[in-house]
Amino acid sequence: MMRKYMRIQKSVRAAVVASAAVVGLVVGSGSASAAVDDSNSVVDGGGNTITVSQSDTFINSVFPLDGSPLTREWFHNGRAIVDVTGPDAEDFSGTVTIGYQVGYPASLGGELTFDYTTPGLSISSDDFTLSDVLPQAGVGVTLEPGPGIETVEVASGAASGAHTEIQIANLHGTATNIAGNVSVRPYVQVVSDNGDVATTFGQPWRFN
Repeated sequence: MMRKYMRIQKSVRAAVVASAAVVGLVVGSGSASAAVDDSNSVVDGGGNTITVSQSDTFINSVFPLDGSPLTREWFHNGRAIVDVTGPDAEDFSGTVTIGYQVGYPASLGGELTFDYTTPGLSISSDDFTLSDVLPQAGVGVTLEPGPGIETVEVASGAASGAHTEIQIANLHGTATNIAGNVSVRPYVQVVSDNGDVATTFGQPWRFN
């Protein structure tokens, strides 16, 4: 029985390591096929409807590497999607941003950190071409003492044409020196070059 338990534990650890090794953010275009978790729209001055959505959202809480009861650690997977319909949809251009609202009951000199890698994926006529590969980047925010809600932008990319997708693969977040539960609400925002804004907020994910 003990040997069987040890084999199961080893398999679980291997699966966690394999999952955490895939970290990236991919920008591309194509047809949206995933179920939408949340969305919001705005109509611009030219009569175009700009819709921003999140789909396949999954935020996985993991045991913190530092072993501290004051640390929360997670990985975020999903898609950010911008769809434009109307007379000028194919000419649309703007910026899509991915971020979080993070709520906490008590910060004891706490900090939020996020890291990811950002390979850009462009599409040629016959196949996919990898381009604009960037080194690992990160975001850090120092939290004020006491309870609070922090809004943090963690990634952004260009949106163009009638459809843009950004695929998030294990975007890594850590909250340190926090007493009590930590709530994470992902959001996606698109801002057109003309200044039109649409923002969608997902459901909160709570970490004990």
